[in-house]
Amino acid sequence: MAEVLSTADRPADGAAGGGAPVDATAAGTVEHGSLPQKQLIPLLMKLKWALWKRSYRKNVGKIIGTVIGVLYAGGGLVGLVFAFIGLTMASGEGAMFPAVIRGLGAVTVLAWLLIPIFAFGLDDTLDPRRFALFPRSAKELQPGMFAAAALSLPTLLTAVAVAIATVFEVIWLLAFGAGTLWVVLALVALIPANLAGIALCLLLPRAWFAHSASRSSSRSGRELGGIFGMLLFLGVIYGFSVSVQGLTDLDFDLVRKWSLLAVSVLAWTPFGALFAIPMDLAEGQVLVALVRALIGAVTIVAVWLWWRRSLDLALTSALTGDASSGTAKVTSLVPRWVKPSPFGAALGRSLRYWRRDTRYLAAVAIYPLVFVFLIAMGLVLPESRPMMLVMAVFMAGMTGISLSNEIGFDGPAGWVNITAGMDARANLLGRVAAIALIMVPAALLAMVAIPLLYGVPHLIPLLVLGTAGLMLTGWGVSLIVGVLLPYPTSAPGTNPMKDKSASSANAFLAMGAASLGVFVPQLPAIGLAAWGVLSGSLMIQIIAGVVALAIGVLMLWLGVRIGSRRLSTHSPELFQKVRDHV
Repeated sequence: MAEVLSTADRPADGAAGGGAPVDATAAGTVEHGSLPQKQLIPLLMKLKWALWKRSYRKNVGKIIGTVIGVLYAGGGLVGLVFAFIGLTMASGEGAMFPAVIRGLGAVTVLAWLLIPIFAFGLDDTLDPRRFALFPRSAKELQPGMFAAAALSLPTLLTAVAVAIATVFEVIWLLAFGAGTLWVVLALVALIPANLAGIALCLLLPRAWFAHSASRSSSRSGRELGGIFGMLLFLGVIYGFSVSVQGLTDLDFDLVRKWSLLAVSVLAWTPFGALFAIPMDLAEGQVLVALVRALIGAVTIVAVWLWWRRSLDLALTSALTGDASSGTAKVTSLVPRWVKPSPFGAALGRSLRYWRRDTRYLAAVAIYPLVFVFLIAMGLVLPESRPMMLVMAVFMAGMTGISLSNEIGFDGPAGWVNITAGMDARANLLGRVAAIALIMVPAALLAMVAIPLLYGVPHLIPLLVLGTAGLMLTGWGVSLIVGVLLPYPTSAPGTNPMKDKSASSANAFLAMGAASLGVFVPQLPAIGLAAWGVLSGSLMIQIIAGVVALAIGVLMLWLGVRIGSRRLSTHSPELFQKVRDHV
């Protein structure tokens, strides 16, 4: 965009020597000497291309991820070709082909809309807020930004997939069309309809990104969006895994019936209307095709106008800033139910961290989803219940390692504790108390609910005591690891999908040590628990739970003693390791 501005300072054509001084007062408006509209489109495309290439410089992880993604997409395209071959050449009358085309078209458009909505880690390369200082309106920027949106791997892969579908649509029309007239009409409408479908795929995320940029939201709202997106993604994966386990009892005729009904409904929505038009014409349904063409045209126009309006708002909001939190209610750092003291201050601060900082929220938000998944797996596959119980206890115990880098999470703000001379023991105990208030009730509730749902209530004492022991052990080990192996983290509010905190060798070492430290001290209790379960002895199970609890108390005492001693004597050295965010 610098080129757009620099043209205003260039001498007029024909000036003597091309170097005569220009009278700045001769410019009547800010658009004097600016690029014409037809040159702005290729300029924005060049800008998008340059930014895209630059994003891969020294970013090995992104390069590897892109290569893997392209390989998977290439495999999907090959699979699509073979699927179409089976539907057109090896399926008799090819009766399922129109429904498959309509369904794939609707799914493609929906994917282009839903992925930007729920994948909060994605960025808009040409963020409209970055153009706020340039003398260009949304109407002028739109064509160039739309053309630039086509310069992406998803667009290329989508275009290739649509091209493959178009080729097989032509083959199907020539082989199974309802009549010459309808085949000709379908062939005439085929390419325009598919191109319009691709255009809608490009427009929907553009409009959504601009709409998101135009909203004057608080930082916390954007941060929580990243966590919700991550949870939704994991929920889809877990849900798919659970559904696959029940395929043996699936009624495929019923699934086929409901799938065809869903496709027929989606074809009447803006998402599936455009790609369904050629198949409608091939079946002789001219009126249906015209109505769907009208739906598609109205959708494209409406999305285009929505995009323009959002661009205008984004260009304005970029100059006014995000919503201010100046009117937020200020509350005491120390909770009312705690005596004012260093411990109370540490507890209150940690509770605020767990409530507001996405780095903390991301560490615990996944656990409820995992417990739901484990319960569902045990209900779907009764033979897997013993393993699901072990996994539930394992996950509950792993919550303790969330404290393994508390010094790193403090980051540059850790100097406050040093200059204030905060008691190290109170500092660490306050952090432990905060996570205990959050995680203990939920974990113990899960350890009661899961055995009841699985029909093994006699295991509740063992599971409750064992889980409490593992959590206490995890806190104690984490306090030791946190003061011995701190590592810098990303800044507060970092999107969890972009958090690079765990990418260093120190992070791997610290997390590995904390994970092992949770279970190694508990090996005697684990052995007793296995003996008690296999023998069916309730007494041995209770003894195993008590041993686990005793080991947990001992490890927590050691963790507080070792951690507070090192923190009080080496706090400046620890601060030097984490004083900068990654």
